[in-house]
Amino acid sequence: MHQTELSEKYNKGVLLMSEQVKKPIWKKWWFWLIIVVVVGFMANGGEESNPQATNVGSNSEVTKQQAPAQPKVETFKSGQYKVGTDLPSGEYVVIADGQAYLEVAKDATGELDSILVNDIFINRSIISVSDGQFLKVQNGTIYKFKDAPKVEIKNGMLPSGMYKVGIDFPSGEYKVISDGSDSYIEVCKSSKHTMNDIVSNDLFQGDKYIKVSDGQYLKFFNASVKVQ
Repeated sequence: MHQTELSEKYNKGVLLMSEQVKKPIWKKWWFWLIIVVVVGFMANGGEESNPQATNVGSNSEVTKQQAPAQPKVETFKSGQYKVGTDLPSGEYVVIADGQAYLEVAKDATGELDSILVNDIFINRSIISVSDGQFLKVQNGTIYKFKDAPKVEIKNGMLPSGMYKVGIDFPSGEYKVISDGSDSYIEVCKSSKHTMNDIVSNDLFQGDKYIKVSDGQYLKFFNASVKVQ
């Protein structure tokens, strides 16, 4: 190869290298490789933060699911109970299963003379008992007054049963509607069911009106009371 040819190739090589050196940095292949790596790293960093946000949400769901359950309401089924031993003294609501019976006795002899009060009812009744007495319930479930199911007023009417004024419905004057047969209504000052507690009572047919005050009890049978 002649020296002139070698010189020309050398000059071309030098020219090529000089052109490469003069290329802007953003035209270099390694520059874009670095950009891709940086972008990928940033993307991975974002993905790592998102799972943390997801975990927070899932932890919140777990917290909600693991919230403590409401305490179970204590009830007493049909049977006879010694007050102060089997259940504490106080006021109770008895929810009937059809037609129910309740009785309070002074002892466990089972004799008629031992019965202090008794009642046959439907829907619900309220009874107060003291230590040493015996409470007997048939076809009913016994609740402490504070734990009893809330009274439901359907179509503005209270069905037959016993209710505490100011708690189960407001005080006031109400229309009482007989179911068509002989009906009974009673206003009393306590839930002991004794004769001395009766403020007023009546056997009636058709419609009548009754006025009650907070703290009193309204008991009626074969009738409905319009409260709304």
